[in-house]
Amino acid sequence: MDAYRAEKLILNIPRVPIGFFPTPLQKLDNLSKKYNSSLYMKRDDLSGPEFGGNKIRKLEFLLAEAVKKNTEYVFTYGAHQSNHCRETVAACRKLGLKPVLYLLYLGGGNKPGQYLGNLFLDKIMDAEIKFVSPTPGISAYEAVEHSYKISAEHILQLEKGGHRCYDIPVGGFNPIGCLGFTLGFIELVKQLQDKKIKLDYIVFATGSGGTLAGLLAGKAMLNSDIKMIPISVDVEPKDKPKKIADMANEVLKILGIDTSINENEVIIDTGYIGEGYEKPSEASTSAIRELAIEEGIVLDPVYTGKAFAGLLDYLRKRLIPQDSNVLFWHTGGTPAIFAEREIVGHVYKGVNEL
Repeated sequence: MDAYRAEKLILNIPRVPIGFFPTPLQKLDNLSKKYNSSLYMKRDDLSGPEFGGNKIRKLEFLLAEAVKKNTEYVFTYGAHQSNHCRETVAACRKLGLKPVLYLLYLGGGNKPGQYLGNLFLDKIMDAEIKFVSPTPGISAYEAVEHSYKISAEHILQLEKGGHRCYDIPVGGFNPIGCLGFTLGFIELVKQLQDKKIKLDYIVFATGSGGTLAGLLAGKAMLNSDIKMIPISVDVEPKDKPKKIADMANEVLKILGIDTSINENEVIIDTGYIGEGYEKPSEASTSAIRELAIEEGIVLDPVYTGKAFAGLLDYLRKRLIPQDSNVLFWHTGGTPAIFAEREIVGHVYKGVNEL
């Protein structure tokens, strides 16, 4: 199927205009010379509104469903510096919906001592915020499940009072949300065709997995031979590849596409996580500095910094051959660079560093 026919098929599904699309496809000229490859960046950090990010693509479909259902409150979940949650708040405010966030706070205590980064923006936009502190010894995934249980009671009480609610899982990880990145893949392919670029690789950060699932569905739709290198930012459960393949297949099913993705096709690189989620690594800090100095583009320490560290390592070790055409999908998250030092790390050097 060609990109224009695939786009038309997806745009038959209800969608509300929230973002600034298509996002720019930018050549990284200085790094391209440095690494003897043609390096490009897909700038979803500019997708808008409110600092943009990759979840805006998903929210255009998710919130279209919410609006159709005459929703008043939108619930969603994430860590306290969640990009997804901040983007959801911004999108809700644009559409006149009331955002409610259930945020995991992993720093000890019941809530942060300061509201910084994404959380600061959540407060400016007056989101209703409920903090959830995980019990020692349970995983972040288990803590998220606990958030779902707590919020279910909250939703039930609101609905008993006549208020309609719409529930969005972590990262917008459901078939409707993942459609956003299937459309995103098609958007990219159209840009590549216009610029006559034959792309070899796409490198990007993966967390909840929705971006990866959507891209895989788009790749299958167009029968593309572009290789995907998803770089994980957190410890992955063993069943993650199956869940992502199943999700991609659900997207294809919605679109009536008679093809499927096998879990063996879902290969996630877990080599750049460092000490864990929301914990900076020496490699990610170095990658953030290198891109900022060479190209004047800022990454975040939680997602894109670690993924870009993976890309640079692949280039240095020639795991990506020289003279390749490589795209880094900047999935946003820039406000996290203004978060707590424990999350940001030491991204700049100075004698009098604060």
